[in-house]
Amino acid sequence: MSVVERLAGGEMKTETISRKTLAFIRVTGPYGENYDQPLDQLFQWAGEHGLQNGQCLFLYHDDPDKIPAAECRTDLCLTVPAGTEGTAEIGIQTLPEGRYCLVRKIIKHKDEYPIEWHRLGKQVKEAGFLSDDRPCFELYHSYDLETQVADVGFYWPVKDR
Repeated sequence: MSVVERLAGGEMKTETISRKTLAFIRVTGPYGENYDQPLDQLFQWAGEHGLQNGQCLFLYHDDPDKIPAAECRTDLCLTVPAGTEGTAEIGIQTLPEGRYCLVRKIIKHKDEYPIEWHRLGKQVKEAGFLSDDRPCFELYHSYDLETQVADVGFYWPVKDR
């Protein structure tokens, strides 16, 4: 269950998300690059195990303004039932319950992702929230493989005020 609070005067809102179990493959390198093959592998595994209906999330562990791009870690994830077992290639982790500031956007070009992340970070700071040490993530509501248009939620972890 989640609780959503729309903040006055803007499109940013807060949401408390429940704990999620995630199957994932980690990619190290510049954000947004070299995701295709690992995503194919993750979705193939999910299909083979009847788990293809999970939500797709990308977890970002590092601040690209503080960490060299080559060292930035992204976990490409699908939500799975608790108790799911991974493999040597597919890890299992838990995204803990917590509060996030978020915006939901239709993204038409990959260059828009960093713009939206910077905009959200600025809104979080201006609203007086303190960041939490949980990873930021994108939640994909839909993605068109042909046009690459995505309906994406951008989630920034924050501490309760």
